[in-house]
Amino acid sequence: MAESVGGKIRNFMVAILVGLLVVAFAVWGVNDVFTARAGNAVITVGDAEITSAEFEDAFSRELQTLNRDNGTSVTNQQAYAQGIHNRVLQNLLTDTVIGIDADELGVGVNRSVARDVVKDIPTFQNDLTGEFSEEKLNNILAQNRITRKQFEDDIFRTLRRQQTVPAIIGGLQAPAEYATQRYNFITEQRKAEVLTITAEAVPAPQEPSEEELKAYIDQNGAAYTAPEYRRVVMLRLEPFDLTPDMDATEDEVKAAFQYQIDLGEIGSPETRSVVQITATDEDTAIKAAEQLARGDDAVAVAAGLGLVDPEIYTDVLKDAILDPETAEAAYSLEQGKAKAVLGSLGNWYAVGVTAVTPAVIPDFDAQKDEIRETLLTEKAKEALYDITADIEDVMTDGLTLEEIGAKVGWPLSFYDYIDRSGTTRDGVRMRGFSAIPGIAADDILLREVFTSDLGFETDLFETGTEGYASIRVEDIIDSTMRPFEEIKDVATSAWKAEQTGEALDELAAELASKIQTGEDINTVAKTVQNGASVEDIVIVRAQPPRTLGNAVALGMLDGAVGAVSRGPGPDGTTRQVAKLTEIVPNQDGLAGQFLDVLQEQATQAISSDLQNAYQQAILRENELREYPDKVRTALGITDNQ
Repeated sequence: MAESVGGKIRNFMVAILVGLLVVAFAVWGVNDVFTARAGNAVITVGDAEITSAEFEDAFSRELQTLNRDNGTSVTNQQAYAQGIHNRVLQNLLTDTVIGIDADELGVGVNRSVARDVVKDIPTFQNDLTGEFSEEKLNNILAQNRITRKQFEDDIFRTLRRQQTVPAIIGGLQAPAEYATQRYNFITEQRKAEVLTITAEAVPAPQEPSEEELKAYIDQNGAAYTAPEYRRVVMLRLEPFDLTPDMDATEDEVKAAFQYQIDLGEIGSPETRSVVQITATDEDTAIKAAEQLARGDDAVAVAAGLGLVDPEIYTDVLKDAILDPETAEAAYSLEQGKAKAVLGSLGNWYAVGVTAVTPAVIPDFDAQKDEIRETLLTEKAKEALYDITADIEDVMTDGLTLEEIGAKVGWPLSFYDYIDRSGTTRDGVRMRGFSAIPGIAADDILLREVFTSDLGFETDLFETGTEGYASIRVEDIIDSTMRPFEEIKDVATSAWKAEQTGEALDELAAELASKIQTGEDINTVAKTVQNGASVEDIVIVRAQPPRTLGNAVALGMLDGAVGAVSRGPGPDGTTRQVAKLTEIVPNQDGLAGQFLDVLQEQATQAISSDLQNAYQQAILRENELREYPDKVRTALGITDNQ
């Protein structure tokens, strides 16, 4: 799936303000309190706690989604280094804080409402019938390794959040003047002189000695370490393996096509606008029908004959007209025609058709290939259930994967050493093809490979493409530092780049000091023999120039006239020194769509402040404690990693 199940639920509820408090938590941080406490919690808030198991499960789902969406194979260690664990902790902390407040307010969730929410989620509906599928729900939960209890807890947390958070920020609207001030702030122009120096401005570094290079490699060991490799045998069954053997007849495809039309998933049925006047007898019904056929207003016709107001149906399906006899008549008449009709309960009606919207029938030839492919995939999945049932039966007999494969007639896959990203020692990433994804395209497979014990065969587990697999790790090559001769040239280039960067930093600091003491920036630039240039730049907060490094741009936006800022250039290989020469206020007025957008942004900013105050109030009454050691333990990260 493109997202975790929890993520899909949040999207379905129009995000339900998910993460609204996460920004506020960035102020507090998640590494402030380290007081020890017994138990298995990674975070406690008052009496509430986030357990290691809850954190590990949430982290695993977040990492799986990240890898699937980006086509990567980030490990726990790499994700931890990138701070992804903090994002997961912040989300869990947000849910915990809202839960505490909801408990204090007595906010509950009706189970029937929760059940209706689940049934309305498209992900859990049958692809062909459009109805809620309990089987599909269970399959998706199993695929994502989410228990039914975890899923139900996620639903209830989401619905409680929907009832709690909007009460804090509902009805907010920033004043137009606030938006105007913000507009003036972000459109203000700042003019600066920018001195840029390149590598040519400093002497080229000498070749490092072997001792210097080895010391540099030791300090940056992660960049020069070969990953762990594993040789694997795999029994893998996927729907795409079976679809070539499946068949869908033309009648089946046409039936599925018609079914999708009936469900309104493709095309659209004919609809009509109909007026229905209830008459006292047949003669009155005939008179009313004649007037309707002349084009008289239905309300005026009914009033003129002393009848009750007409029933008016606008752009409706045939089944939406309550009386079946009048419905039949309405769908037999041409537009602008009317007739008297004896209803199913013995009442007389005048029925007129005021508008007809023809049905839109999609082109079968344009749809049939996609429908056939869907049918073949569904049939392949059904066939897989039977095959996997046979495999699970023979697994209980203690057979090897080779014996199981031979018994059920299914070939095995062999991988002669791959790393955690699914890459071979020759640098080939086993991604497969779009129609037949390889092992590198499925993080579930890779996770099983790199968490399984050597020599043991796993039970069947679901893959990321709704298939099944069992693996056995044949051999493991531990992660080791690459040979010095292999990495010497790469490390030398990196060492030289670092030396050049340090030299540029020293030169930039020297030049900035001269400019700060009042020397003209162009005069200062001339003291650099090569690799120096000066340009005038206009900086606007709404759209900072791409030719300016971030640190320098921030210095110019925050400083007063005469301020000097220095830092790396936009590509990191150059250094820049800038001096703010002029601030030009914006004189344009703000109105229309721009005003609306900025007013909404201002409203969101005020909303964020309110949420920050909300979470501070809760945390003042419920002490926040964190246990980073347990976070690292849950992720299998040791202090020396």
